Amino acid sequence: MSNQDFLTVNQATTIRKDGSVEFVTHNASIQTVQHTFANYDEFTAYLGNILGGHTEGRGIRGSMSRKGMYSRRAADGSQPITFGDPVLDAISSAAGVLVIGDQTIDLRDGHRTPRTPAGAGGGVAVFGAPNLKFTSIVNGAERWASDDGSTVEYRLGTGRLTFHAWKKSTFYGYWSMGGEISVSNTHAKFQAADIVSHYYMSVTSPCQLVEIDHDSDRHDTYVDEYEWGWNSQQPERVAVLCRAQWHNERFADLVTAGEGCPNYLDDGWPVGFPSDWNTINTVVNLNGNWTDGSSRSAAISVDFSSLKVDMSAFHRPTAKGSIVDSSTITVTFPDDKTYTGQLQSPNKIIWSNGSVWTKIINTVMDLNGSWTDGSARAAVIFEGPSSIKVDMSDYDRPNAHGSIVSISTITITFPDDKTYTGQLQSPNKIIWSNGSVWTKKA
Repeated sequence: MSNQDFLTVNQATTIRKDGSVEFVTHNASIQTVQHTFANYDEFTAYLGNILGGHTEGRGIRGSMSRKGMYSRRAADGSQPITFGDPVLDAISSAAGVLVIGDQTIDLRDGHRTPRTPAGAGGGVAVFGAPNLKFTSIVNGAERWASDDGSTVEYRLGTGRLTFHAWKKSTFYGYWSMGGEISVSNTHAKFQAADIVSHYYMSVTSPCQLVEIDHDSDRHDTYVDEYEWGWNSQQPERVAVLCRAQWHNERFADLVTAGEGCPNYLDDGWPVGFPSDWNTINTVVNLNGNWTDGSSRSAAISVDFSSLKVDMSAFHRPTAKGSIVDSSTITVTFPDDKTYTGQLQSPNKIIWSNGSVWTKIINTVMDLNGSWTDGSARAAVIFEGPSSIKVDMSDYDRPNAHGSIVSISTITITFPDDKTYTGQLQSPNKIIWSNGSVWTKKA
């Protein structure tokens, strides 16, 4: 494992302006900074400084969003206990122990039960799921759900997309509750995920809506949003609207955990899906390499209606922008300013400063885009100046890589199969050496 895969809790944590915390890991190994505290005040101060907790009487509470899976690793390379909850993993030793003054607490005790995850929401890696029952077919996927309303799982091929709400507490004063979206048993990440959480607690009247939280993520396998506390009042119920785009299809469900407070069903939940998930078809396929006439090129990649421009060949930082309409884009270059680009079919961008970029196409057709073998799934090809990457995740397969042999021939190595030669037939076909045919999707 490379050094860049190791993060301290501090490095993975960002305290936002609203006081909530974003914990971003993406399969990194996490190292705990501190698990021994002189007294309770030092302990709560640490939770406030590192994890954004705020005091509530003698207790403390906070709001957390975790993005990506992780495990813990000690400085000597050994594998400590991983709770899967950033709060507990930030305050425990390799053996899962917390020391506050003369009190030693084994955080493993009272944390896990046969029907609850091992982490905050836990992620699917250690999820002790309740019994699920088949309910229907949604967008080609089997929908399975628990009777208690806490879990909905979509099954497509070997893959699983899981929406889950949880509420848990411990004898030593720690509690957490919230919602999570996770993907397992597949190479297909969710393309987008969005969580809206409502928390209900009796303060001045029964079952008041005391908190509404929101978080989202792109191209990942795990995201959650949860409230946590230590020696503070825990809400009675959490209800979570989970929405995800997975295998190019959209899924949404309301999941919940807790006691009482049925009024969550009457809340004004968002309808449909986030507007920034919408795509805009352009007159030019923007994905690929573009040249300004020099020997260098910029690589554009589109994600829904936003885009990114890799300017590393020019020794410049990555630029970001958005698609305005079918023939217009705007891009902000951080070392310069924002420019508007007019798209001119078949292969030009005319910028507002007068410069012109032309798309580099090294074969008889533009390979960038989605390709189908006639099934409902698709492979996505990314064509570089001489290399090719094929995203096979929609087929639950690993990415393939290859090269351009000539303007009409490519070779691709599929790591779970073997190497095949593809003959390119304009305007939209690849004829493979095993006889199969891919057609480019419009």
